[in-house]
Amino acid sequence: MSKVFKDFKKHIINEKLYKKFFNNQNPGQRIVPNNNKVENAQHQLRVDAGEVADGHKNIYLQVNSEAKNTALKKFRSKHGTHANIATAEIKVDTPENKQQQEVEEALEEMTKQYRSKIG
Repeated sequence: MSKVFKDFKKHIINEKLYKKFFNNQNPGQRIVPNNNKVENAQHQLRVDAGEVADGHKNIYLQVNSEAKNTALKKFRSKHGTHANIATAEIKVDTPENKQQQEVEEALEEMTKQYRSKIG
């Protein structure tokens, strides 16, 4: 797994950004990181919200247009910035004391998909 994704996952957990995953978002709306050039370039990846069905929210890992990593740039040029590198789902009614674990499990599922598409 690339250092970029590993660092991105650490950032989500260490900064307690996993809490944002349980906010109400419209499909296609960014969950993390904040949408600005500095964070887009720093993290190179983002997680967007998807549809909510039967108490589960789909989440999508996508590459930012500011990505500098060679493999991510190659993926972006081939598929665009709205292509999903990985998808997962979370239970929207997860109790606060279990939210970190829920997001960690979703990120682990995304890790497998990331490896198969990016390396």
